[in-house]
Amino acid sequence: MQKKILVGAIASLAIFGAIALFAMKTPFSAKAPGTPAPTLSGSDYVEHAPYYDITANYASSTPLLASAGTAADAAAVALMRKFVSDTIAQFKTDGTFTNLTPSDVQMRGLTGGRKEKLEIVYLIGSSSHTISYIFTIYEDTLGAHGNTFFKTFTFDTTTGAPLALEDVFTPGAPYLSTLSQVSRAKLPGVIGQYADIHFIQNGTGPEDNNFENFFFDNRDFVILFAPYAVAPYAAGPETLRIPVSELVSILKPEYP
Repeated sequence: MQKKILVGAIASLAIFGAIALFAMKTPFSAKAPGTPAPTLSGSDYVEHAPYYDITANYASSTPLLASAGTAADAAAVALMRKFVSDTIAQFKTDGTFTNLTPSDVQMRGLTGGRKEKLEIVYLIGSSSHTISYIFTIYEDTLGAHGNTFFKTFTFDTTTGAPLALEDVFTPGAPYLSTLSQVSRAKLPGVIGQYADIHFIQNGTGPEDNNFENFFFDNRDFVILFAPYAVAPYAAGPETLRIPVSELVSILKPEYP
């Protein structure tokens, strides 16, 4: 019995260690000092204030509960909720809603019931060895148009460990240059009439941050690009699906 307890404790420590390492390697939006992050419970957050509306959806549990255990599920949920909570706090900080003067309200167009808006929703993608949560963040600060961002969280279904981009490729593999080359070859056809070679090249250089929003969907490796990343705003966000067969030489054999 003591041996089982010890093994369980070691497994839990390993999972939480992986979560901590992932958080250090994966930058979240920086929260300004003094801005409290909301405490999230359930699976939804709704806040209506005089100058803003916030709605957010997030997971209250994951399939990791069955495949990797209670600790893995709890750690994954905590990691994603922290991201949502910090994003909400940052939106409020950027809006300086508690310090608006009457002239600020007029200048920012917060009259006649107009409000700034934050919406956070998620979808789930999966493969044989991964589960991913794909968050879409939409902000409307009453400028020329709203802005859309992505944040993905991918987990190994066996261990529960969060996977950064480098974790799914074999050590030493030239995954960044490969993703850069493949993206530059495929994106013109995906973008269509708005395709611009300069936009594409700027947004697909061999750097981690250009491909950090990834997930596996069955036998595809999917990369999400926010508006402006690889095309003009009018083109909208872009989704690049790369068949795993084209990356099999550099992917770890267990992914997907």
